[in-house]
Amino acid sequence: MPLMIAIYLTVVGCLVALAVTKGFERTLPLFAFLVIMLPNEARIYFVDLFVLSATRVVVATLIVLYFVFGRRNRGSDRGRRLPMKYLLILYLGWCAVATVNSIVFITSLKTVIDNALEFYLVYYILAKSVSSVQTVHRILIASVAALVVCCAFGALEAYAHWKVSDLFPEVVHRLKAAVEGSPGTPSRIRSTFPNAILFGNALALGIPWVLYLLSLAKTAAQKVYLWAALIMMAWSLYKTVSRGPWLALALSLVVLYIFSFSQGSVRRNLAVFAFLTIAALIIRPGVRDTLKNTYVETLDPQSRRGASYQSRYELMRAGTHALAGNLGRSLWGFGPESFYYLGLEAKVPATGQLEVLESCDSAWVGVLVEMGYVGLFLVAALLTKAALISLEEFRTLPRPANILCLVFMINIGAFAFMMLSVANYQYGQQTYMLWTLIALSVVYPGLAKAENQAKNGAMLRDPSPVRA
Repeated sequence: MPLMIAIYLTVVGCLVALAVTKGFERTLPLFAFLVIMLPNEARIYFVDLFVLSATRVVVATLIVLYFVFGRRNRGSDRGRRLPMKYLLILYLGWCAVATVNSIVFITSLKTVIDNALEFYLVYYILAKSVSSVQTVHRILIASVAALVVCCAFGALEAYAHWKVSDLFPEVVHRLKAAVEGSPGTPSRIRSTFPNAILFGNALALGIPWVLYLLSLAKTAAQKVYLWAALIMMAWSLYKTVSRGPWLALALSLVVLYIFSFSQGSVRRNLAVFAFLTIAALIIRPGVRDTLKNTYVETLDPQSRRGASYQSRYELMRAGTHALAGNLGRSLWGFGPESFYYLGLEAKVPATGQLEVLESCDSAWVGVLVEMGYVGLFLVAALLTKAALISLEEFRTLPRPANILCLVFMINIGAFAFMMLSVANYQYGQQTYMLWTLIALSVVYPGLAKAENQAKNGAMLRDPSPVRA
């Protein structure tokens, strides 16, 4: 308890001091750093009514500071359109419908309120408060710094067998097996995240950010730090032993390389990163063997990894079967956070026996079961709309400013892909990363255009002398 109180007071004090001395907008990078870095176990339970986590303290502080300080400078965002506003309102309205018809009404109600405050209100605050490209870059830099700290904790976990979560009371997470590992599984690090797969999700989002920031680096010190961060994050991703994030990152980097023709430095850095990766596979045969064995075992339904892969299909069958035959449940599902109360059964590929599903290893299936087909469509629409906004701006923004739009689009696509294999939506630090990058993706193009126009205007007013 004393440690938790000390953490709460420290984060609140830092955010308040920064808002008072530097202005509300300067608190946003620190907010991004804290919601990624702080462990889920740093929490205080108030009987069974409420859980006060460190992250919730940070979010609550940001909300209060926004209404106290952030709204004083509304002139900068006056007239700024908030993309996806009506789609979000429609989604929250459908959450209310699903909650009213929930089999666990109180649990669903608390979940919807938590999500509305912790993710969608944060999206609104970020989209309304970020007023410069510099702030966008600062948020990305702070997010990368948080992941570097998490990687350092991961190194301690891998080599010193000490977890930062050991400082706090134990929390039973949704994917307990992914947290603890299982016999015959290589050691998996999770750092401050609820489980190793979610840590891998965050790293798969963060590595493209590092590659983008490297293209902006101007000093040797900045480049050394970012390359060190990139290597640490790649190593940590490997140590999570998570196939979904591995594949998501590989696909992300391929897309980034193909379409980053406007930014040669990004391609060069990608080529160097690929060279280092290949060199590691040659120098460290154990790494190559781990990847090869993982691939082979995934295709073998009798192996542990193969059974895990096949279980995703069984999970989908169980989810669609639960909704079949009832029109109402097919539309609005069983209510937010109701999956763990349903006792759904799925066939175990190795034995052919039916077993109760203790976890939902697919966010898409979780949304389907809890929110119905309408809820599934709305979540897909939210992510698709955000990705399409970034795609359109990538096509229209002048080079090289458009490269960040490409990175954001790749991030959103990667997150949607990783939702196939883990319950990563509206849960964990990576969800804060998702809604942060969505908020940045919708405001960045306008800010970049304004900055470009200001530079062009300055050059026209005060042209530099032309040398013969």
